[in-house]
Amino acid sequence: MQNKNQKIRVHFIGIGGIGMSGIAELMKKIGYTVSGSDINESENVKRLKEIGIIVNLGHHKKNISKVNAVVYSSAIKKNNPEIKEAKKNKIPIVSRADMLAELMKNKKCIAVAGSHGKTTTTSLVGNILETGKLDPTIVNGGIINSISKNNKFGKGDWMVVEADESDGSFLKLPHQISIITNLDIEHLDYYNSSKNLILAFEKFLINLPFYGVAIINEDDKNLKKIILRNDTRKIISYSSKNKTSDVFIKKVIFKKQYSKFELKFNIPINNFLGLQSYTVKAIGLHNIYNATASIIAGLIAGVKNNYINSALINYNGVKRRFTHLGKVNLSNIYDDYAHHPTEILATLKGAKQINKNIVVVFQPHRYSRTKILFNEFLKVLSKINKLYLLDTYSAGEKIIKGFETKDIFNNLTKSKKNIFYVKEKNLNKSIYKETNKKNIIIFMGAGSISKIASNFLKINE
Repeated sequence: MQNKNQKIRVHFIGIGGIGMSGIAELMKKIGYTVSGSDINESENVKRLKEIGIIVNLGHHKKNISKVNAVVYSSAIKKNNPEIKEAKKNKIPIVSRADMLAELMKNKKCIAVAGSHGKTTTTSLVGNILETGKLDPTIVNGGIINSISKNNKFGKGDWMVVEADESDGSFLKLPHQISIITNLDIEHLDYYNSSKNLILAFEKFLINLPFYGVAIINEDDKNLKKIILRNDTRKIISYSSKNKTSDVFIKKVIFKKQYSKFELKFNIPINNFLGLQSYTVKAIGLHNIYNATASIIAGLIAGVKNNYINSALINYNGVKRRFTHLGKVNLSNIYDDYAHHPTEILATLKGAKQINKNIVVVFQPHRYSRTKILFNEFLKVLSKINKLYLLDTYSAGEKIIKGFETKDIFNNLTKSKKNIFYVKEKNLNKSIYKETNKKNIIIFMGAGSISKIASNFLKINE
């Protein structure tokens, strides 16, 4: 099969993207000849080059000579020269989601969806299946620390995939088990209304085959409505509030880097019933929810409970999910992907398990998100002990007047002290002063903030 695949060359436009790079690497391992193009030589691009994938910097029509198929992501514009050349030469053009769906057809698949926690939950499920000796294939939306990349090619029957709802592509993915972690009102630039977003998640549930099962967080108000409306698919619900939920979370104990909890299985899952204790190497109630969904998925897939326990307690996390970068003077420096009010609050609550003296450097992400969630941002950012705000990372958007960083700052300073609006060039000096105390300093956001955090550490090592 590998020799046959080698005759097929697949070209990825925007191959350095976190989703694209994972699929490209998997296809290379299956045996396809893979090439790609991207604007920048990112860490993902460097990794792909190291395994023999040809990556051209810049998009040009000559990049797709002698290719059999072209894969693109939602970030690629229709006027891209490689897209135009492929159409001209009648080369098949496939979306990232469609190519991922092709890879999933020959596996038993677990698709992880939700507004927050997808990446962590996908890595947790993958780790459980790996520890349980099922040798899964994994395609994730973040770098898994234990393998230092966002994908793994396994020879086993199972595949675990992060299902991205941002552009509706999660509806294309075939699967037997789904996890829905939560449902916040996001991505209205694509869905136009909260109603359309919720309907998409309902369709994701209905996309399950008749023998499939959905694992859903009953404590989320939007998912609760979906559960109540469902009468056609099997659902296993989990909750820390409802004792009659299928799986009830109880006796939660937070201990620095670890979280302990008990699960009461009110229904049999693969003949597993009753009360069980677990410890996950992760902080915060949100990660207990993520771990619970992962445990249920692992049990359905046939992993023994002792393997599940081992996988959780030895979990190494995902890059940019409260990642400890190092120490400067007396302060510990963390990098976190939180860019939505719900995520910011979850990270803050988790961080307080370790140290209540928290300094946050926050870079807002997208003007459209800031506009839609402006009041929610003000509410959660006001809870931070000491806050440094950077200019918004636009992600290609035009400025929306009234919803810039200065507007967040001006509103917060009406009732809050210890908030500072700083330019990136002045940040190092300001944050360095904070390291003279035993603080947790969290660089937070989805834009260039991770590089800013890394540079801060390098300069002050």
